[in-house]
Amino acid sequence: MRLNLSLFLLLFFLSLSVYGQHKPLVLITYYSPSGNTKKLAEAIGEGARSVVGVEVVLVPIGEVNMQDLMAANAILIGSPVYNANIAPAVQEFINSLPFEGRPLKDKLGAAFVTGGGISIGEEGVMLDILRAMLIQGMVVMGGEEAEAAFGASAITGEGPFVGGKMDQIFWNKGFGLGKRVAEKALRWK
Repeated sequence: MRLNLSLFLLLFFLSLSVYGQHKPLVLITYYSPSGNTKKLAEAIGEGARSVVGVEVVLVPIGEVNMQDLMAANAILIGSPVYNANIAPAVQEFINSLPFEGRPLKDKLGAAFVTGGGISIGEEGVMLDILRAMLIQGMVVMGGEEAEAAFGASAITGEGPFVGGKMDQIFWNKGFGLGKRVAEKALRWK
């Protein structure tokens, strides 16, 4: 009887290692020459890591490897606002995404941006990123609250939002976006 139980347990644990589910991967990538978009990416990463059962990779856009991109269940892309546009490095990344056969189809996608001033183009840049994701066939998401409907954004250089530290309101938007996307990635998988 004891041998049968031991054999059963051995086979059970072996089957878990062979057939066990991998954690969903949330890839957060960004371009951040000033460090502001990186701070927002880190808030998003904290939100995503608050969800048990997901793996989170936080990487600058120039260091994204194809293996992580293809393995990701969710991809969040961040850009600073450049003259009301996506930063050229982010646009170059988007233009380099594989399209043949639409390998990113049905992955979750979300956007986040930082801007030096109020009404400097944050929503437009998020929509540009989301539009590129839709072309890829991705399922796009916004943030947790209506104030983060297109994703997470932060003002970093105007009025009370100057000084090098990200205001708590923007950190909260990032955390909420990361948590929401990670929760959906866990269920979506």
